[in-house]
Amino acid sequence: MFLNVLFYSLIAGISTIAGTLLIFYKSKWARHNSIHLMSFAAGVMLALAFIHLIPEALEIYNDKDSESLFIIVLIAFVIFSAMESLIRVHPWHDIEAENNQRHGALSILSIIGLAIHSTIDGIVIAVGFKAGFQLGIMTTIAVILHEVPEGIITTSILLHDMMKKSMAFWFSILVAIATPFGAIVSYFLISEVSQDILGILLAIAAGSLIYIAASDLIPETHKEEKKLNTVFLIVGIVVLYLIGSLLGH
Repeated sequence: MFLNVLFYSLIAGISTIAGTLLIFYKSKWARHNSIHLMSFAAGVMLALAFIHLIPEALEIYNDKDSESLFIIVLIAFVIFSAMESLIRVHPWHDIEAENNQRHGALSILSIIGLAIHSTIDGIVIAVGFKAGFQLGIMTTIAVILHEVPEGIITTSILLHDMMKKSMAFWFSILVAIATPFGAIVSYFLISEVSQDILGILLAIAAGSLIYIAASDLIPETHKEEKKLNTVFLIVGIVVLYLIGSLLGH
């Protein structure tokens, strides 16, 4: 299982760098389509949380009181909301600041927040593979689809602050490395956990994905082309469902 966690978390981390490279070499295309990818990623994340992670958590959790797991999902959602208010994990709006406003410090703080965010993505991947290979693959897909637009927006913010491309690229690598780091560390921490604890971890992972989709991604998609973004959201849900069916999950 370790090799799976390492390999797929590395791929997920590289997807952040892919978003950075798109800004470097296909800036106009990346900026125009990142909003559609966000919608698609939000659909994938919501489908993963509600169709796979929560049912899997309920199945392996030995306690008959399923209500407790839904409470854990809710608590996880609230905790991630509190984290976002304390560390600037949600940097999307920084790029809309007026040109005469000095917000370089905010951008650096956003990078720190995104690195923590990417670490959590890695933890979600590790928890997914702990529950099973198919679930691990689906969590990886959801993370990849989320981290590509994350790389696009992060790099856009840094370049907007007149940071050199080389420096922006190294910051992108920092955020990318956080994903396999979180996956590897959490792999060793959860390698011997009980089924009950694994069920709780899956519920927490579901809460984190619901929060990312509902708070980070969907609000951005409401800003433009609303009808088309709704289509991408639905397509993301359908695609994740079909992937789950093909993987036999």
